[in-house]
Amino acid sequence: MEEHYYKFRSLQNLKFFIDIILNERLWAAKYTDLNDPMEGAYMTDIDHRYLIDLLKSEKDRTRICSLSKCYNDNRMWAYYGDSHQGCCIEVSLKNQREKPKDVNYIEKLPQVYQVKSGCELLLHKSSQWKYEQEVRVFRKAKYVKIQIHRIIFGLKVSEADYLFHKRIINQLNPSIQVCQIQENEIDDGFNN
Repeated sequence: MEEHYYKFRSLQNLKFFIDIILNERLWAAKYTDLNDPMEGAYMTDIDHRYLIDLLKSEKDRTRICSLSKCYNDNRMWAYYGDSHQGCCIEVSLKNQREKPKDVNYIEKLPQVYQVKSGCELLLHKSSQWKYEQEVRVFRKAKYVKIQIHRIIFGLKVSEADYLFHKRIINQLNPSIQVCQIQENEIDDGFNN
């Protein structure tokens, strides 16, 4: 059974949103373009200059497509789904051999000599980010080919905007399920 992952998006740039649907692809960014300034960070000393240069070179050549294992975390909607004015795209990877790797959430930065590759280094993030339930696809190319199963719109998307986007999606690819998240689906952190 294929695994499904989630990509949160703003709807502010309709061109990018339509590109995802038309071309069935997601952007793979350079690690320096990701929102966490500590991406790929590690502890080191001067004795490991060759290893540091090697890891930096590998990180610079690698592109990352970040996905989540969850669609209903309120923080994800707030940070990546434009405060519920955006959407969440449920996808699977077209290349079944391409397996996303789980991000490891850690309390302390790894020592440079403990890391085997730049990609391994890019799988370490502070435990503060654990709620993201992130997986990463590493590529040399700029895009990752996907199959879109469902597009979920945020709570604050107006009915008019929801119907507008739904019509576009149905015209471009009628096999994509379109819905709007319901309040009772959202994990808001309360134990009620």
